Amino acid sequence: MKTVTATEAKNRLGALINDVASGSGAVTIEHHGRPRVVLVSTEEWAEICAMKEKWLREEAWAEIRSLAAEARERNANLSEDEADAIVDELTDEAKRRIAQRLVQQ
Repeated sequence: MKTVTATEAKNRLGALINDVASGSGAVTIEHHGRPRVVLVSTEEWAEICAMKEKWLREEAWAEIRSLAAEARERNANLSEDEADAIVDELTDEAKRRIAQRLVQQ
């Protein structure tokens, strides 16, 4: 990945945009010697967002499965209908928490 200073990025922004858009890869922009931002193509950004969304969905389903298993274990003496109702409540709560977390990001 190419790295440029913030000053160089400011002076060459058009050329850097063209390079990234033409597929030459992302560009890291440093400020005072520290990486601060990365310039990527819209296609690459869409892929990053899709991967993040997939990861969040997988994480959410894992949390839901874990909560459901915990509820079943804790409530083994309940009828199946009672246990299912509790699992549904926990699932709804997990979905609410995950949605809230996504909104905060």
